[in-house]
Amino acid sequence: MTTIERVESQTGRDDHVAVTIVDTDVHPLPVSTDVLKSYAPAEWVDKIWPTGNAVSPVGYFYDTPDSYKTSSLRMDSWPPGGGVAGSDPDYAAKQLLVDAGVSIASLEPMCDAQLPQAEHVLKSTYNDWLADVWLDKHNAHGRWRGSISVSAQTPEQAAREVERWAGHPYMAQVLMTPQTRGIPFGSPHFDPLYEAAARNGLPVATHLMGQTPFELIPLYPVGNPAHWHDFFASWPLLYVSHLMSLVFDGAFDRHPDLRVVFVEGGFTWAMPVMSRMDRIWEARRGDLPQVRRRPSDYVREHVRFTTQPLEDVDIVEFREYLEMMDLGDNLMFSTDYPHWSYDSPTYAINRFPADQRERIMRGNATALYGLPPTVQALPGERPGAASAQG
Repeated sequence: MTTIERVESQTGRDDHVAVTIVDTDVHPLPVSTDVLKSYAPAEWVDKIWPTGNAVSPVGYFYDTPDSYKTSSLRMDSWPPGGGVAGSDPDYAAKQLLVDAGVSIASLEPMCDAQLPQAEHVLKSTYNDWLADVWLDKHNAHGRWRGSISVSAQTPEQAAREVERWAGHPYMAQVLMTPQTRGIPFGSPHFDPLYEAAARNGLPVATHLMGQTPFELIPLYPVGNPAHWHDFFASWPLLYVSHLMSLVFDGAFDRHPDLRVVFVEGGFTWAMPVMSRMDRIWEARRGDLPQVRRRPSDYVREHVRFTTQPLEDVDIVEFREYLEMMDLGDNLMFSTDYPHWSYDSPTYAINRFPADQRERIMRGNATALYGLPPTVQALPGERPGAASAQG
């Protein structure tokens, strides 16, 4: 029985709805560690999940302002049937796809480890779990899209992991952490990974693995952040460094089909960084023979930014700034579900200039990931209720 036939038999419906909103940042979680262990190689089960965080980190730094007990998760997103928020694909579909009006959602598990081989095994385990639970058993509607998690520490193994999943119909991108132990994204260190991703038409997304122990948080020039607030607010600093490296170190010339997505780091910093790179390149072009075009041209062609967290400022002034940025082709909407910092589609749509809304809410992600124009309707969903036009 095909995916569509399964959903039709479950819902009694064969109608489709237009894709109007694509969410590019959703975080699924396994219902329990034991479930995740069932997908791990037997010889690694007791190594990846030991007591303490020598191999696999314990998330205690990225806490909700309201209560440490909820970690970073929305209080209303905990499934009524049990389990943590983001662990029930069907409940997440009700909240995000039906109630919030999202047409297609990109899933980005958050996992990392300190030791290279352990991180590779951990991420490949997450890939097996994600493919089975979210992209098969609970994806009869075909509206979940997955990320191939890979270790930035082991680019050759990462490339093989990309090849393992590249043919999967619902794996839409590669995902790695920007916490790269001091190696910027433009370094040839990542070439095996970039080559495999580009050859298979898969963008490389990066998302900070926030549930991480203090010692894995990136060390800033002024030292470690003292509070969660410092860590969260300074998140884009990592992305600025990696973006400059991708351009100035020639990664996009070495891999002309490479596309990179900076997830959940905001985007209002992009324009001043692009402008500064252009000025540096114009003044010192002889120092950068590998940079054959204006840096901002590389960014506009090769880089996408997700919108969350949106700036909570005056809407009119914010729209004017976005028009000045002229990045309507580079922004993709995201909610960050099920985290407490969630940006709802109805909140986000009206913050964008009218002529950019359709591209940001749907068009850019549809083009990047090759998404269909329609999707299977879900029970309780009102066709046409969600609109990227605001």
